[in-house]
Amino acid sequence: MLKGLIRFSLRHASLVVLASLLLTGYAALRLPNMSVDVFPELNAPTVVIMTESGGLAADEVEQYVTFPIETAVNGMTGVRRVRSASAIGLGIVWVDLEWGTDLYDARQLVSERLVTARENLPDEVEPFITPITSIAGEIMLISLSSPDGSANPMQLRSYGEFELRNKILAVPGVAQVVAIGGELPEYQVNVDQERLRLYDLTITDVVEAAGGAHSTASGGYLVNVDNFEIPIRQQSRVTRPEDIANTIIKYHEGVPVTIGQVSEVILGPAIKRGTASEGGEPAVVLSIQKSPGTNTLALTDSLDALFDQIEPTLPEGVVLNRDVVRQSHFIDRAVHNVTKVLGEAVIIVLVVLVLFLMNLRTTLITLTAIPISLAVGLLMMDALNLGLNVMTLGGLTVAIGVLVDDAIIDVENVFRRLKQNRAMPEAEQRPFTEVIFDASNEIRPAMVFATVIIVMVFVPLLFLQGLEGRFFQPLALTYMISILASLVVALTVVPAMCRFLLKGKLGGKHEDRDGFLVRLLKRAYEPSLRAAIRYRAWVLGTAGAVTAGALLLASTFGTSFLPSFNEGTFTVFLLAPPGTSIVESDRLATEVEKQLVEIEGVRSVSRRTGRAERDEHAEPVSNSEIEVTVEAGRDRFEVREAIDQVLASIPGITTMVGQPIEHRLSHVLSGTPAAIAINVFGENLTELRRVAKEIEGELQSLPGARDVNANREVMITSLPIRYRHAELAAAGLSPADAAEQVREAIYGEVVDTVNQGVRQYDLVVRLAPEERESIAQVRDLLLRGRGGATVRLSDVADIGPERSSNLITRENAQRKAVVSLNVAEGSNLGDLVAQVQERVDPIVQSAGMTVSYGGQFEAQQSASRTILVAGVAVALIMLMLLQISTGSMRAAVLVMLNMPLALIGGIAAIYLTEGGGPIANTLALVGIGGPYIPPVISIASLVGFITLFGIAVRNGILLINHYNHLMEAEGVPMGEAIVQGSMERLVPILMTAISAALGLVPLALAAGEPGSELLAPLAIVTLGGLLTSTFLNLIVVPAGYSLVFGHKLEPRQRSSRSFMTRIAGALRPAKATVNTKEN
Repeated sequence: MLKGLIRFSLRHASLVVLASLLLTGYAALRLPNMSVDVFPELNAPTVVIMTESGGLAADEVEQYVTFPIETAVNGMTGVRRVRSASAIGLGIVWVDLEWGTDLYDARQLVSERLVTARENLPDEVEPFITPITSIAGEIMLISLSSPDGSANPMQLRSYGEFELRNKILAVPGVAQVVAIGGELPEYQVNVDQERLRLYDLTITDVVEAAGGAHSTASGGYLVNVDNFEIPIRQQSRVTRPEDIANTIIKYHEGVPVTIGQVSEVILGPAIKRGTASEGGEPAVVLSIQKSPGTNTLALTDSLDALFDQIEPTLPEGVVLNRDVVRQSHFIDRAVHNVTKVLGEAVIIVLVVLVLFLMNLRTTLITLTAIPISLAVGLLMMDALNLGLNVMTLGGLTVAIGVLVDDAIIDVENVFRRLKQNRAMPEAEQRPFTEVIFDASNEIRPAMVFATVIIVMVFVPLLFLQGLEGRFFQPLALTYMISILASLVVALTVVPAMCRFLLKGKLGGKHEDRDGFLVRLLKRAYEPSLRAAIRYRAWVLGTAGAVTAGALLLASTFGTSFLPSFNEGTFTVFLLAPPGTSIVESDRLATEVEKQLVEIEGVRSVSRRTGRAERDEHAEPVSNSEIEVTVEAGRDRFEVREAIDQVLASIPGITTMVGQPIEHRLSHVLSGTPAAIAINVFGENLTELRRVAKEIEGELQSLPGARDVNANREVMITSLPIRYRHAELAAAGLSPADAAEQVREAIYGEVVDTVNQGVRQYDLVVRLAPEERESIAQVRDLLLRGRGGATVRLSDVADIGPERSSNLITRENAQRKAVVSLNVAEGSNLGDLVAQVQERVDPIVQSAGMTVSYGGQFEAQQSASRTILVAGVAVALIMLMLLQISTGSMRAAVLVMLNMPLALIGGIAAIYLTEGGGPIANTLALVGIGGPYIPPVISIASLVGFITLFGIAVRNGILLINHYNHLMEAEGVPMGEAIVQGSMERLVPILMTAISAALGLVPLALAAGEPGSELLAPLAIVTLGGLLTSTFLNLIVVPAGYSLVFGHKLEPRQRSSRSFMTRIAGALRPAKATVNTKEN
């Protein structure tokens, strides 16, 4: 079939070339419409259920709210785990589903389960499912501020919450907008207890009256008035505070008592659970989250267009900062860097081709493989909805050097055979197209097998599960597609272009001679090759010893999941002691923020303290999150050091520093924004806290651990009210009556929602602020019994402060304490986890509890295991294919020897570029100097080894298949076939390897740049491995072939000159023979 394809391409050469031009043109047309993002869509299918249950303590939220919801969703099909967090007045349940589960189906199932759970929840608690947002979803933070102070916090929040938020939500692709900061306005009825006593009223009476202050009841319509239908509009809605104040409560001694007589009615700020600021000044910060699969850059452009319309119409004194934090900067930088590397790689490959071929036409033919293969890759990415991102572009970049390989092998063979044909007497010359056909067909089996094997080594990446699969599957797919496309190009377009471009003379007056570089390389290679064959046992033994040494060195390496990203923004977490009030947290965080603004190289700083309404994080008011954006071109490590110095100077606050996307990835993996999460399970909260504290103390002394934190579940001061039932009954009160009156007085009762245009204000009744400031005022709260008796709360209840939980977390129906930590600079994930487990397991076992470790290392272990298992299976299939290709199991095993040879350079490359540096580490290994800082192998490095194995095995196939061809088709004796075959294959092997290796140089040099974080380790491993495997391959495979197939060495005394003369003499007749055969 493939033979027929080559013949068709030669017969219809112009059709093939035109079709490839059309294909490339269509890809260029589609390119601007492809979705652009920084990473592939990483969404872990999770359904988030939130419940606002104001006024309930954490243990009450757990008992009455989260537990019934958990029970309802546990056991649902496709559920991986159910996590929950119960905080003061808030319950959040995360239903994590298996990767690949349809999220929309799961949401439907969860909402059905919630219907049954609602029966068991308190009346005022209404659970809701949050919108689907992307994991890297917070694409933008914007802020509203009033630098001149002409707009107060309430006006800022009101505009941000009701007008700006609604306009942003109307932009397609926006999933959620969360506003925090300022003061959310509401109509407040602030009741005075003394005035209530004067008129013999209770707060409940005021609540009922306030409910009647506002009505949206229609008046119907008049059916036919002078032939017109007239609707009756009732103006019974609240439009200002006076409308509520003038509403009657009851008649007292014949006189109407209004709400305004017993309370103050105002449009005032709601109770705050969160604040925000920008640059150290109060502001309203809006976080914009996108839907999965949305093009971030296109959405950012749409939002910018909206802000352009909005800015001229902003209220007076309000300033909109649209560039507090935006992901598009990271994407632009990352995609630009990878695209630049792609361009540099193409230029390097071009230079390599020109140097080797020394012929412009053959270089031109070879280079056509790149645009056509890239075009096919891009079109397939578009068809598979992969979009343009760092990983898909990375797949193409890693493939660049390999894309021309098939074309190089084909063109080099065609060019050589055409030269040989030209050198013959005219009568013996064969037709031009026939020579091209035979030359292409001669190399076809080895080329097809080699390409199939290169594609096969990437198969294990397709089996990766979870987050690591989401990262590396797009890279594997684009690589495989573009490499297969390059094979099709080599079988179709290359022969067609050879027919057009290689007519006539093939070069200058020395057309039958090789280029100067090739002559130089052959002159150096021939004696080395002869020596290798002569000392073949020593060569193989040395190669084995060096491989064993490399593996021994690799055993000292550390491991990690993914290299850290360079997002250009740091996320600083400030955790004040739990129980700290919002006012104090705000003050502390503002002080830190003002110091961060002063750091040189910081472009902007924004802060969010506590949590906003609709926010999916159960953050207490004591926690703050500060986003620090670094100026472009600044050294992020210097800025990071300066941030650490600022944080170290603040006593009593736990801090953590991460990056926005990085901490969200950790959240998906472990439920905490840290690399390692230690989950300790048990039912006794006191014991859980003690064990967590003990673990925290133990790990803080651990070198390599950073940001050790166990203070999320701690005791805070609460004020329980325990009713004495006998006294309640004597006062004419039931526990429910008393509890309701206390709730209305302190927390308040939302009696209605007042709509005014796009703005919606709650109408809330509660005690005046100055009457609910202290514990003494709570004790003196007046309750009214059914018989009219009035008693103080302290007369019927015991009130006294006690310690209770601020947050209770659960997983799979068990309570848990979480200790989280990050990996310090110079340490690595694999080693740190081993040390952590060594210290933590005895503590947990002695307490009689269970422990599980979550986070990045879990994903890393799972990925390594998958790659290993799938890799062994693929290696066996490769061996079978190689046996078919080479016709011998011994030859197949010999080709597979290239894999350990490739390991040597890959391991050396990691050793030279990672860890404490090669000199310091080498000295440390022999016991001199400082400590040994292990180089780190990440999943990205493992993918590098995979890339490497494919290319290394290809070179072995090319050599052995050519030996077989020379011996079988041309009748050359084995000894000569090994030398001649190696010399003839030297140029294509070096060209393919050097173009593949040098094509990766720009990517390796871009290490640390945005977008190259995952690709640079991969490139460094592949680059190092290619250099060693190619040179060793050209020496070890001939030596191995000579030994394995029992080639008898010639007597020692024969001079090299006569040996060379004999080869030279053997060349022409052999070729003549083959040409005669081919005729």
